[in-house]
Amino acid sequence: MGFPKSGFITVVIDDGKQKQQLVTGSLLPLHKRNHPSNSNVVRFILPRNTVYTIRIFNNAVYSIYQPQKADISLQPTTGFEQQDTRRLFWQGIFLGTILVMALYNLFIFYGVRDVSYLYYVLSIAGLGLYLAFYYGFGIEYLWSGLPRWDTFCYTIIVPFTNLARLLFTKSYLLTNSLMPRLNRVINLLIAACGLLMITGMTTFLADIDYLDSLIVAVGLIGTLVLILMLVAGLVAYYADRYEPAKYFITANALLVIGAILFILREMGWVEDNFYTRYFVQIGFVIQVIVFALGLASRYNQTRQELAVQRIEKERIALEVEREKKQMIEQQKQELQIQVEQQTQDLKQQNITLEKTIYELEDSKNQLSQLNSVKDKLFSIISHDLRNPLATMQSFLKLITQHHEKLNEEEKKKLVKEAQGSLDYLNELLYNLLQWSKSQMHLLEFKPEILLAKTVIEKNIRLLYLQAHMKQVQINPSLDEKLTLFADKEMLDFIIRNLLSNAIKFSHKNSHIEIEIRQLPGAVEIRVIDEGVGMSEETKQQLLQASLSNSRRGTAKERGTGLGLLICKEFIARHGGEFNIEQRATRGSIFKVTLPV
Repeated sequence: MGFPKSGFITVVIDDGKQKQQLVTGSLLPLHKRNHPSNSNVVRFILPRNTVYTIRIFNNAVYSIYQPQKADISLQPTTGFEQQDTRRLFWQGIFLGTILVMALYNLFIFYGVRDVSYLYYVLSIAGLGLYLAFYYGFGIEYLWSGLPRWDTFCYTIIVPFTNLARLLFTKSYLLTNSLMPRLNRVINLLIAACGLLMITGMTTFLADIDYLDSLIVAVGLIGTLVLILMLVAGLVAYYADRYEPAKYFITANALLVIGAILFILREMGWVEDNFYTRYFVQIGFVIQVIVFALGLASRYNQTRQELAVQRIEKERIALEVEREKKQMIEQQKQELQIQVEQQTQDLKQQNITLEKTIYELEDSKNQLSQLNSVKDKLFSIISHDLRNPLATMQSFLKLITQHHEKLNEEEKKKLVKEAQGSLDYLNELLYNLLQWSKSQMHLLEFKPEILLAKTVIEKNIRLLYLQAHMKQVQINPSLDEKLTLFADKEMLDFIIRNLLSNAIKFSHKNSHIEIEIRQLPGAVEIRVIDEGVGMSEETKQQLLQASLSNSRRGTAKERGTGLGLLICKEFIARHGGEFNIEQRATRGSIFKVTLPV
């Protein structure tokens, strides 16, 4: 026997000898109902040829359960169970589809971080929860022990779903920028949905019966939301020519019509039939399919916009590089003044040292050495600095003045060459400044205890791109607890320079080993490469305390030899030693020994 939805229903069956009392109702937990089903039904057996008196006591409790008419039906148990099984099967498939699509779009959101996907997932989840409530899945499987929540949840779930739909519409159609007037209407509806959610939650927690009024308000606001979604899509496509809006219109058309029919049927304004009951589900399936294409289209458009932004950033970067070039020129002039001033100071010292023969000879040797350094520095400043600047200037002129005549491959090659020149200039200028500071004793020596593993791994990361471009693998062999007592900035420069040189003179697809081991009273750092190696003459030249003639790397990389000179000075400041060994097969071993 089935009844309309009501709070509590008691059925008393009397055959004159004994009475049966059966209970059901929407406010009873499922396990307390005579027949544990979402429907308000009781199950009993009527033997033949027996007269029964059946009395029905109805306690509606809430306004939405007040019956308009006594609609009581009798149905065989097998027929009811078959009908209920079909309900569970088809609605289970539909809810399963909703769950799969929600998870699918959630994974896409985590992949692309587009908030439109998140709002769409929330709207799908909201619709799934509502249909679970409507077709009994909620009380039967999700919240079987919360019948009062099953009564009130409509007033919370539906506004939440409409709120997610509105947020999805704002983010997907870009209403903030494309449709500012319509965006204000959407904001008002968002506020209305939020207020309905708060009101629904308040009435649930305080157990206040405003359900009749709330359901009407939820239905009206829901209808407005659906109509506004369709209008926003049409305006975005036909007025603003926003291409992804065509998917939005196609996806929502049937869903909006079906949802409005469903809402009107729930409010009792249209009759209950197949179209008013199931058209919304058909529209939802179509929406899911079309939006899969629409979100993909929007993602592609977003990628194009990001590409435009990246080009603009590159333009700004070129402006910054131009300013940096001017700054480098200014620093070059300042450096030249410093070198000239230092030379004058050295000459003045030479006059003072002429007092004795020994001091004179020593002064001559020092002056000769410093003049060699000065000549090398002038050579670097006049040639190594000027040539790459001129080269980079030529490349940039070709790119800017003949941009239309160059194909993409030529543009990439010119940009790569210009970038290479700039990298070389940056490295050279940094080394020159470090060397000049060292010569003028502006670098303060501040040794401290350092963890070897941290220092090595940091400098490997800094050179990762250089090694990666040359397909060279750097393999550290480190003691986790080994420490060094050294100046942090000087040690970073030493390790970075040795690794950079090892990469420069290594062949493609080769390996570089860096080891740190404890010796009695000292720590030894070894950089081992599989590169071109060197002759004994080159080795002796590198070990001399002077500027060495630079060699080009295996990929024609340029250098000045200044970096190694600074390394040797920094090692000397630590009281350490620097040695080079030639490997038996190929490559070299650079060793730095620092006292503990």
